[in-house]
Amino acid sequence: MPTFEYQATKSTGESTRGLQFGATLEQVLKDLADKGLNVTQIGVAATSGFPADPLAAQPMPMAAPIEVRAEGPFEVPTSAPGPEKDTFSERSYAATSVWGPLVGQVPLKNLVFFFRQGGTMLHAGVPMVQAFNTLANQAKNPKLQGILREVSGHIEAGRPISFGLQRYPEVFNGVIISMLRAGEKGGFLDQAMSDIADYLERELEIRNLYKRLTFYPKIQVWASIVIVLAANAIIASVNASAGQLSSPLTTPSTWIWLGPLIILILLFRKVGLANPQIRYQWDQFTTKLPVFGQTMQELAMARFGRAFGAMTKSGVPLSAAMKISADACGNEYLRSLMYPAVDRLETGAGITETLKDTRAFSPIVLDMIATGETTGNLDLMLNKMSEFYEQEATTKSTQLAYLVGVVLGLCVAIYIGYIVINFYTGYFSGLQRAAN
Repeated sequence: MPTFEYQATKSTGESTRGLQFGATLEQVLKDLADKGLNVTQIGVAATSGFPADPLAAQPMPMAAPIEVRAEGPFEVPTSAPGPEKDTFSERSYAATSVWGPLVGQVPLKNLVFFFRQGGTMLHAGVPMVQAFNTLANQAKNPKLQGILREVSGHIEAGRPISFGLQRYPEVFNGVIISMLRAGEKGGFLDQAMSDIADYLERELEIRNLYKRLTFYPKIQVWASIVIVLAANAIIASVNASAGQLSSPLTTPSTWIWLGPLIILILLFRKVGLANPQIRYQWDQFTTKLPVFGQTMQELAMARFGRAFGAMTKSGVPLSAAMKISADACGNEYLRSLMYPAVDRLETGAGITETLKDTRAFSPIVLDMIATGETTGNLDLMLNKMSEFYEQEATTKSTQLAYLVGVVLGLCVAIYIGYIVINFYTGYFSGLQRAAN
């Protein structure tokens, strides 16, 4: 979407100027009028977008002003209005990849509410600044509230939403940012935000399913620990010389290695996977796993297809659509396989053959893309492919969750059985010694 530079007067008669981000001139004029501004001059900025790196942002001069109600030269502002300078500065690695993932994340349910309401408000024609201010006031999470207020300032200065959200990778992952950029570039930002809400809702449903299926086994494990400790305390109070119950999880030596192992797993999930190199190696490993790897690949292909189909339908050049869609797949390993296709598409190579050479796409996907390319319905075929893969991946994720619940339940049953057998073995050995 282009960025427009304007000069206007407020209701108080005070003159003002700035930048406004919008799909069309009519929409920009409507948004400015909604803010109580009387536009006197407006024009498309010389640079229509912003660089991905917030540190590289520069004030944008105006080109080809369009007269609206007044005549006269337009003075180029020396700096774009908007957020304070520190909202452009690069956040430290510790903030984005260490402390952020550990203690600075925003619950998924809050993100779902934000993207769902944001998509609905934009679809209804609510100006973006007003929508983000309203969503910031409604946000219950303090960090999300601060981020939305910061992004609102960027929007006022004419910057895309993704420009501000990308500073918080611990909250908005690469999939979210890439889907937003696809919507901004293709002119379907409201739909992109709704798609993100759907994606997050599916993720939340799977997480809640895992929690429900593993809740009972977890309760059993903790209950066994409490029961053993309580029984030993009672036995010690009655007869200090009597033998006590024992279990692996109540033995101090077990926690010497189990405690650090749990901490390392947590750090790997939260901090390690935030590093691109580690994430690449992990995605490469998981993608090649049986069953689980296929599920991960199907989810990645679904995200790719939905983004690619929406952008090709909106007329975005194939090379640009390919690059953003590869980012949107959410799998670093598959993304690295897709990226070489960008250069080939820029040379005019065919879509099907180019994607086939990446070795990232299954034969079914390639056949659907070939059919869409031949019939001229590439976007429709890609959306159908995405729906198919999303359903398949969701089904397999659900099955995997039930399998994990069953396996964990069996492990707990074996653990409790070991405690019971160990107790009765010691008990009858004591009786036998007493009889002798």
